[in-house]
Amino acid sequence: MALKRMDILNDERAADALPMRFAAASIVLLAVVLLSASAISTLLEKERIQDAGAVLFRIDLNAKMMSAHGEGSSVTLDINVPARVTLVLGGLPGYESNWPEDARNHYILTGSRQIIGESTAAYSNSNLNGTSVLGPGKHRIALESVKRTSDNRIFVKVYEI
Repeated sequence: MALKRMDILNDERAADALPMRFAAASIVLLAVVLLSASAISTLLEKERIQDAGAVLFRIDLNAKMMSAHGEGSSVTLDINVPARVTLVLGGLPGYESNWPEDARNHYILTGSRQIIGESTAAYSNSNLNGTSVLGPGKHRIALESVKRTSDNRIFVKVYEI
């Protein structure tokens, strides 16, 4: 029995399947890249929320102490609200007009997520007539405890200096 010599240069069996292999490898690589991008995006959003929560905790801690001591206290804080995050003090999402009933609430707004919290301090803007909103970036804010004369209620005014 004679062995048939194969001519590698003229054999096209492997070349016929090569485009299909490239297509399958490209699809798998695209899926891996998309999953990785989604995971990184979620991780970055969680990091922004955690950083915003730390900023909000710092503000709330000072506001609680000021509210407990009554009117006349003031504190200045340097804060950095993460990118694509907004802090709202003294209201609930979609119900900001319910101030002062919701003045003890605050929330973090990032993309489509809203993380709501409650405080023992009642928040207000500098005019004592609504919520205080802090957008992304560095801020130097003042917290000042005042008594509203109409109902003798203590509010912590939060405003940018």
